[in-house]
Amino acid sequence: MTLDVTGQPKKKRPVGFVVFGVFLLGVAGIIFYDVRQQPAETLTVPRAAYSYKINQSVETGVNYFQSSFYGTTPGAGNTAYVADLTKSVDATLHYTYAASRSAELSTMYSAVATVQAKYTLGADQKNVSKVWSKEFPLIKPVVETRTGKNISFEPSVTMPFAEYRKMLDNFKTALAVPITSDASIVFTVRVSGTVDGTPFDDIRVSTVSMPLDQPLFTISNKFEKEDSKQVITKKVKNTQDAVKLYEKIAIGVFIILGLVSVIYGMRRQIFKTPYQRELDRIYRYHDGIIIRANKPTDLEDRKIVSVQTFDDMLNLEEELKVPIVASPAGGDAMHFIIMRDDVAYVYTLGKVLLEDDSLRDLERDLPDDETIPRKKIRRKKIQ
Repeated sequence: MTLDVTGQPKKKRPVGFVVFGVFLLGVAGIIFYDVRQQPAETLTVPRAAYSYKINQSVETGVNYFQSSFYGTTPGAGNTAYVADLTKSVDATLHYTYAASRSAELSTMYSAVATVQAKYTLGADQKNVSKVWSKEFPLIKPVVETRTGKNISFEPSVTMPFAEYRKMLDNFKTALAVPITSDASIVFTVRVSGTVDGTPFDDIRVSTVSMPLDQPLFTISNKFEKEDSKQVITKKVKNTQDAVKLYEKIAIGVFIILGLVSVIYGMRRQIFKTPYQRELDRIYRYHDGIIIRANKPTDLEDRKIVSVQTFDDMLNLEEELKVPIVASPAGGDAMHFIIMRDDVAYVYTLGKVLLEDDSLRDLERDLPDDETIPRKKIRRKKIQ
């Protein structure tokens, strides 16, 4: 192996940094593969994205035939009405819709009058069966599409009470069946739309009803005065997003650290000059025959022969069985010297910046009978 007479320990290659960097790059590759292989997992998160409030009220009125007892309307404050004097019944629906934000909405409202005959079984009058019924459209469906958050309707109808009452009287007389009868006005309002991909449909029914077979009758109203609703939308959330983000950050960190470690560990190899590369090659393959000198070798009293290639030095070493001395030549240069008797064979690697006097003139030749033997080179490698 190389005999090092420089007095300084040989610098070891920072292999640890290279190994550590390769390890980090491998970890980054494993994490990247894991991220690519992870199936997408989604979680549906409900949230109230839209809310609205509905207010309703129904206003009714009775119209009389002209008589000596009343005018065309009952007295103010009356809540019971004379059937024989009643000509018609008026009804008006007051409907408002107020939403939390604007949206495209489809609306529809209608009004239908229904007349029906019923038969009651049993003394308790709980078992009621429908015998006959008929519907009369008062307001055909009115459909609109609008964008906004506030809607209001006030549909108003007049139901011909006297006409319907006469119809049921004729039915009862003609068939001679013990029936009861009533009439009703049904308002229907529908609001529908889609909020953030979630459809909703709100239907409200308000009913105004009254009997047709009683001498005195009252009007009953059935509706939902006030109501609030929310449209619950479903937001799909990828549960792997946060995990993948952290893994991507980890991949980036590992790649950066790995590359820095590898570059730092191989910096001498990466940034070496051609001189340093060749010098390393010579040391690597001919370690066993080279002695490294601590300072320039004194060749003042010797004859100097300039050798053109290091292969020639190997031929000489093989022939003469003398080790090669590596002597610093200043700057990026090294003299390789084989000394025998008073002759020094010198091969210079690199550019000599400062040479000592003994090597200033390498043009001196040996006597004519002194030649450098040439034969096939036997390279010696590190074991």
